[in-house]
Amino acid sequence: MTGEAAVRELEFGRGRAAARAGACAWLVLSVWPLLAFFSSRPGALAVVWVVAALAVFAACWLRIMWRMLGARGAAGLRWPLVGLVAAGLALLPVLRDPWAYVGFVFVVSALTACLGRVVYTAAGVAGTIVVVVAALTAYGRPFEQVWWVPLVIVVEAVTVGSIKHLGELVARLDAARAHVARLAVDNERLRFARDLHDTLGHTLTSITIRSQLAARLARTDPERAAREMADVERAARQALDEVRHAVSGYRAPSLSGELRTAAHSLGLAGIGLEVSPAAGPVPAAAETLLAWTVREAATNVVRHSRARRCRIDLGVDDTAATVEIRDDGQGPGTPSGTPTGGPTGGNGLTGLAERIAAAGGRLEAGPLPGGGYRLHARVPLESP
Repeated sequence: MTGEAAVRELEFGRGRAAARAGACAWLVLSVWPLLAFFSSRPGALAVVWVVAALAVFAACWLRIMWRMLGARGAAGLRWPLVGLVAAGLALLPVLRDPWAYVGFVFVVSALTACLGRVVYTAAGVAGTIVVVVAALTAYGRPFEQVWWVPLVIVVEAVTVGSIKHLGELVARLDAARAHVARLAVDNERLRFARDLHDTLGHTLTSITIRSQLAARLARTDPERAAREMADVERAARQALDEVRHAVSGYRAPSLSGELRTAAHSLGLAGIGLEVSPAAGPVPAAAETLLAWTVREAATNVVRHSRARRCRIDLGVDDTAATVEIRDDGQGPGTPSGTPTGGPTGGNGLTGLAERIAAAGGRLEAGPLPGGGYRLHARVPLESP
């Protein structure tokens, strides 16, 4: 759990604890009916009846409120609701009209919290109004002391329903935040996987070619073989530095550096390279993606194409920067004209397509009609 998530969970926990404490405090309302009951000097059997029924009533009320103010909510909680209504009805003949005034507060709140559908809640509230008004009328309360009770019951039901709905929205919002956090972690893992593949794939290919060349030159030209192995060592150190930068999230390859590296790697593989520069400077926002494209294309040309010649054309206008890499060999098996996100030549092309698509660009890759392979990337100068 992240620090922000821990703080948010602590705040939710404190809010729930305060709300539950408030729900417990509502039980203080039962003091008025109890005082009226004990002032009439009841018998022992009546006292036992009231204490037992009130204990069941309080236990069911606390159970319902505990669930309502929790993460799951009280919807569908059946038996505590049945116990609360039954205990409330059992107390009504003994505690009489004071309990009729007080008991509906708990019953209506419990009905609204536990009944999921509006029609069931409306029926429960209507039944409560009928029972309370009938009881008060039977106990001799005049109309002036009864007329407002249905209105208060309806207002209480609407209020509790609104609080319940607000709690559900807060729970959904919390779940959505957690889901967004998980997506952010997944996207960061995917980004790091792409960066690591792009970094090591190119460098290890260069190391492999240089090592093979050094092995062939070991007997005929030991000095050049030693120089190639020194280059292998430098490439390995460079790869290590790039991996460290990738872990830190600071790496951004330069287009000029990738062009130099591509020329060197292709030259070692015996592939001629021709570069057509852009008419103007490439903006920094697009340079990184073009650099990734050059790196991935050069790696694929060296590893898969068996080409003799390769050409890189750079372009920039008012709306986008482009790079096109063509060779006269065979590519990694990608269908011609594959749009953004479509290249299937491997993890490198797939990751590159995802990068460019995220910037609102387009990547096309595939064999040329007359032979050879083409990789074309277009990156808008302004992100969507």
